[in-house]
Amino acid sequence: MIVSGPPASGKSILAEALSKHLSLPVISKDLVKEAMMTHLGGPPEVGQATFSVQFAIATELLESGVGIILEGAFFKGQTEIAELAKLANAVVVSVTCPLDVLEQRYVLRHPHRHPGHRGLEALPDLRLRIANGEYGIPDIDKPTLEVDSTDDFRPPLAEIIIWISQHLEGTSPKPAS
Repeated sequence: MIVSGPPASGKSILAEALSKHLSLPVISKDLVKEAMMTHLGGPPEVGQATFSVQFAIATELLESGVGIILEGAFFKGQTEIAELAKLANAVVVSVTCPLDVLEQRYVLRHPHRHPGHRGLEALPDLRLRIANGEYGIPDIDKPTLEVDSTDDFRPPLAEIIIWISQHLEGTSPKPAS
């Protein structure tokens, strides 16, 4: 499963909730990136290398038959995602919300993030990437669910879990708590 969306869209929160209900590990970009930044610092090259490491881990797990939730602010030009989607039955959950909500969340979360992440100076890049439609994944011809996270998740988490379970083999949701 691929959970994608722009920074601050709510994809990490959704991926963690899905992980609990579907018993699938989350391989998130920030998990890998923050571990790398702790040891290497935070230059742009670390961010770029993070995708390679994330995709390598995902490939290894999928080739071993382990289902995963691949989560990140992916870009439509990342063809590696299409290759990963071929390794397993995949679905895409695309998380979105209006730009003003993204910006507000981005500003609010900034003080609580790993110090290696870009700060508020990244907001112009976020705006430009949104305007250019850069976030998302390449067309992989897999079922896709659009989730609006403006005010909670729409559709709600329980419906998202049902949709995923209907489209993926071998996933059985745990009862909602």
